[in-house]
Amino acid sequence: MGITGNTSHVGAEEQRTPENVAARAAEEEKTGEKENRGFMGKLRNKLKDTHLYDAKVGAIHLKHRIGKFQNLINTNHRHDEEHEQVTDAKRTAIAEGHRFQSFAPERDGNKIKWYIDGRDYFHAVSVALERAKEVIYLEDWWISPELFLRRPPYFTQEWRLDKVLKRAAERGVKIYIIVYKEVAAAITCNSAHTKNAFHTLIKEGEPGYGNIRVMRHPDHNVFENAGDMTFYWAHHEKFIVIDYELAFIGGLDLCFGRWDSRQHPLSDAHPAGVQNEVFPGQDFNNNRIMDFQSVEDWKTNELSKAEYGRMPWHDVAMGVIGPCIYDIAEHFVLRWNFCKRDKYKRDERYDWLTLTGRTGDDEDLIGVQRPKHPVGDYVHHPFNPIQFKAGNPFPVNLDATGGSTPDDFHDAPENVDEHGYTEDQHTRTRWEKNMREHGIHMPHMHGEPETSSQIEKQEIHQQEVTHHTGNNASKEGTITASGGKAAKRDEYTSNMVDAEGSTMPARGYGSLHAQLVRSSADWSSGILTEQSIQNAYCQVIRGAQHYVYIENQFFITATGEKQAPVHNQIGGAIADACIRAAKEGRKFRVIIVIPAIPGFAGDLRDDAATGTRAIMDYQYKSINRGEESIFGKIRAAGYNPEDYMFVFNLRSYDRINKTPALKKQEEESGVKYHEVQRAQAEEIMSSGVHGVEGEGGSSSSDGEGDDEDTERREKKRMKQRKRQFEQQRKEAGSDFSDARADGRAPGGTAGGMDTKHGSVDSIAKDAMLGEPKPSEEAYAGRDGQDTEGDAEDSREQEKENFVQEELYIHGKLLIVDDRIAICGSSNINDRSQLGFHDSELAIVMEDTQPMPSLMNGQPYAAGHHAATLRRMLWREHLGLLTAQPLDASEDPNAQPPGDSDNVWDGGDEHDALVSDPLNDDLWDMWTSRATTNTKVFRHLFHADPDDNVKNFDEYDAFLGAKGSRKAGHLYDMFQPVDVVRQELDKIKGHLVWMPLEFLRDANMAEKGMQVNAYTESIYT
Repeated sequence: MGITGNTSHVGAEEQRTPENVAARAAEEEKTGEKENRGFMGKLRNKLKDTHLYDAKVGAIHLKHRIGKFQNLINTNHRHDEEHEQVTDAKRTAIAEGHRFQSFAPERDGNKIKWYIDGRDYFHAVSVALERAKEVIYLEDWWISPELFLRRPPYFTQEWRLDKVLKRAAERGVKIYIIVYKEVAAAITCNSAHTKNAFHTLIKEGEPGYGNIRVMRHPDHNVFENAGDMTFYWAHHEKFIVIDYELAFIGGLDLCFGRWDSRQHPLSDAHPAGVQNEVFPGQDFNNNRIMDFQSVEDWKTNELSKAEYGRMPWHDVAMGVIGPCIYDIAEHFVLRWNFCKRDKYKRDERYDWLTLTGRTGDDEDLIGVQRPKHPVGDYVHHPFNPIQFKAGNPFPVNLDATGGSTPDDFHDAPENVDEHGYTEDQHTRTRWEKNMREHGIHMPHMHGEPETSSQIEKQEIHQQEVTHHTGNNASKEGTITASGGKAAKRDEYTSNMVDAEGSTMPARGYGSLHAQLVRSSADWSSGILTEQSIQNAYCQVIRGAQHYVYIENQFFITATGEKQAPVHNQIGGAIADACIRAAKEGRKFRVIIVIPAIPGFAGDLRDDAATGTRAIMDYQYKSINRGEESIFGKIRAAGYNPEDYMFVFNLRSYDRINKTPALKKQEEESGVKYHEVQRAQAEEIMSSGVHGVEGEGGSSSSDGEGDDEDTERREKKRMKQRKRQFEQQRKEAGSDFSDARADGRAPGGTAGGMDTKHGSVDSIAKDAMLGEPKPSEEAYAGRDGQDTEGDAEDSREQEKENFVQEELYIHGKLLIVDDRIAICGSSNINDRSQLGFHDSELAIVMEDTQPMPSLMNGQPYAAGHHAATLRRMLWREHLGLLTAQPLDASEDPNAQPPGDSDNVWDGGDEHDALVSDPLNDDLWDMWTSRATTNTKVFRHLFHADPDDNVKNFDEYDAFLGAKGSRKAGHLYDMFQPVDVVRQELDKIKGHLVWMPLEFLRDANMAEKGMQVNAYTESIYT
C-alpha cells in the first residue's frame, strides 16, 4: 500500500538523501534547533505524551484559527513571505516554458476516447470504477450519491454511484472526493448531503471504513475562514482519476439530470409499470419549470411525469490513458492539499498527499506543508511505483505487455528532468527571470519574431492590463504565468498532421499529443492566477484555417477592452479569424451551438428572471449587438458577419404516454401517477436518500422516536398507495400480458410501451434515423380496438401529451479544422476563463494519426480524434444516427478507453456527407433542417425565445398571459391532432436557429438589486 507515516517521519524515500540530511543539519545550526537536543529538548520529549503538551498544541491551533481574521487586511497572505514567493516564481518559470502558459507540458502517447452524452459516459465510468484497485480521485461541481450510472434503475440498482464506491472502499480502494461547497441560499445541490452520504456508507468496524473522504470547499464560516471566504465563485472542474491508470475529464458531473441518450427523451411515464422508469426521483428534472428541491431526498420531486417533460441534456467528455493522467492527478493533489491547508488543517481525518515527481524541494508545487504541529499523516501517491502505471509522465518504451521497466523512470533522457521539463525550458526561464530583474519583460513566444506585429507583441508587459488578466504584481509579489494580452493575441495552428498526411510516430498508449490547461488562482488552489484555458482558446481559434466549431453552455466574451464588465478575449480571436479569412478570400465558418436560455427556472417575463435575462443580454452583446460585438467588429472591417459566423440552439419534442387507460387507473384508484413515481423512488432508494442539516453528518431526523415513527408511517403509506394504484391496472383496461418475463415492457429505446394500444413511452426517437414518423405512431383510438368512450375523444386526448423543451447544451467543447480539440469544464464566460473566478480544468488534444478526408472538396489530412468526434456530433444534431437502447453494455463507445476504440459509423452514406465540414450539400442540410425545425416548434408550441418577439408586449402576445398554459405543451389545443402529428413529421434531428433578434428592442437586464455594479460579474 501507500507510503504512510506519522508526521515525525520525513516522508517519501527520495527525501532522505545525504544532501537533505546535510541541509537539515545546517538549518538546525542556523536556527538553534540543535540546542533542543539538550536538556530542554529532552524535557519537551517527555511532555509530548501529556495533557500539558496537548493543551499547548490546542492553544496554537486556536491561535491560528483566530489569526485568520488578519487575512481580511492582508489578502495577499499566501504570497507575501519569501518561501511563498520562491514557490510562485518556480511555478511561473515552469508555466512560461509551456505552450499556453500552462502548469502542464505537452505530452505524447495518449489514448483518448470521446463520450457523447451521459449514457455512454456514465456506463464507461461505472466499468472503470468497478475495476479500481488502489485509489480514486473524484472532483465535481455537484455529486449525487444516488445517481444511477446505468438504466433503467429498477433493474440496475447495483450500479448506483454510492453502491459502486462502497464496493470499491470495501476492496481497500482509497477514495478522495472534492466537491464544491455551495452557498445554500443560492444553489440547491446540497454538498452537505453528498459528504454525509459517502462518509456514512460504511460503519466503523466494517471493511472499508474510513476509505472514503470528502472535502467541501470553499468555506463560508466567518470564524473559521474569515478573509479567505468566497461567495461568488465555484469549483467547477469535472474529472476522475483511477489508480493512475485511467482518467476522465469533461463537462459531465456525476449528478442528477445529466444521464441522457442521443435521442434525448422528455417523457418518462410508463403505463406498463413504473419499474420501467428511466429517470427516477429527482433525476427527472426540468430547470426551466422547477429547480432541484431538497436534493438529499429523492422522493420529494414535485414535478409530475404525467404532466411535464424533462429537460434533455447534451454533453461531451473524454477518457484518457497515458501520461496526461499525471497532470490531472497533480492538479487534484494540489487542490486537495490546498483545501487541507485552507479548511481541514486541524482535522485528522484528512491527510496531506505527496506525489512522485513532486517531492523534496518540489513538494511545494503541490501545496504540501509541514507545520510544527501537523494533524493528519503524509500519504505518498501513487501507492505503487509510477513507472508501471499508464500515468507515468516520463518517456518510456513499453514492452509487449504494455508495462515498462523500472529504469525507464529513473533514467530519463538527458534533455528531460524528473518532472518532464527540458533543460532548454529551465535555461530559458532562468534567463527571462534575470531579464525581468533588470526591467526587461519578454512574453512567451513559440519562435523568433518575424514581423513588426510580432515584435510589437513582445513589448506588451504581461501585467499591463490588471483588470483583464486579474493579476497585480505589486500585490502578488511576483509575475504570474497567465501571459497577459500577448498570450491572448498569439495564434496556434495545429500541424501535427500535415497536408500530405504524414504523421509523427505514435508513442506510448495512443497517438494523441495532449496538454492539460486550467483556470485556477489563489482562492481555489493557493496559486497565482493561471488562465491557460483562455490562452489556449484564443490561440487555437486565431490560428484556425477552415472552421471553428463550439459547443458551450454560455457564450459571454469580449473583442477588446470596451465591453466591461466582460474581459475574456475569445470573442476577439473569433473576430480576427473571420476577418483574416475574409481578407485572404478563404471559405471559413464559425459554428456555435449554445442553449436558447440558461438553465434557470422561471418565466423570462418575471422580475425574478432578471439575472437570467442579464446573461442572455451579455450573450447577445457578445455575438451581434453593438459595435464591439463580434458581428460589429467584422462589419466594421468591411465584411458581412453572417457569411462567417452562425449560431444555433438544440430543441427536442416528445409525447408523454399518459394514455386514457392510465388516466382511468388514476381515477379508479384515487392515486395520482405522481404519487406512484415518488413511491418508486423511495423503493429503489431505500437507503441513503434522506437529508442532513449542516456538515456535521447528522440525519435530517434527530433520531427521536416520534420522527422515526413518522418516517416509518410515511413509507408504509406510500407503499400502500402504489399497491392501490397497481391493483386497478386490469380494471382500467391496461392489460400488459405481453410484458417481458423480467418485468420490462418492450421498446428498448423508449423504456416500454402501452402494449394494449402499442403507444410507446417516448417518441423522441422519431427525430432520429430509421425511426417511424410521429404520424405513424400508435395511440388509443387509432388501432380499431374497443375503447372506453369515443375513439375520436381518445385520439384528441393525445394532444394533451405532446411536449417540447430546449435541449440543454452543457458540453464545453472546441474543435478546429478537424485537427485539434479542447474539452473540459470551462464555459465561455469570465467566470470560467479569467482564472481567478471559477476553477476549471480542460485538455487540449491533437491526433498524430492521420485520417484521409476532405476540406472544401479538396483532399485533406484530418486528425482522427477531432474529425470522428465532430462527425458524430453533427450526425446526432442532424438526426443521422439511430436511437440508442438503454443498455450500453454492448456499445463500444460506452466502454473505458483501452477496452475498445470509438466507432463513428465510418463509411456509410451519412458519414460521407459529414466528412467534409465545408461541403455545400452538408451546409444546405444543416441550415434547412434548422430552419424547418425552428418553424415547426414556433407553429406548434410557440417555443421561446423567438425572433418574432422583440419587446415584452410582443412576448405577451406570443406566449399568452402568464399561467394561461402549461409550460412546454402545445400552444393551440384546438388544432386537429393529425395536423400536430404531420407537423412533427417534419422535424429531423435537434438543430434550431438561435433567435438573435429576441427582445432586441427591450431593456433585458434593468439595473437594480439583482443586476448592478457589484453583482454583474456573477452573471458574466
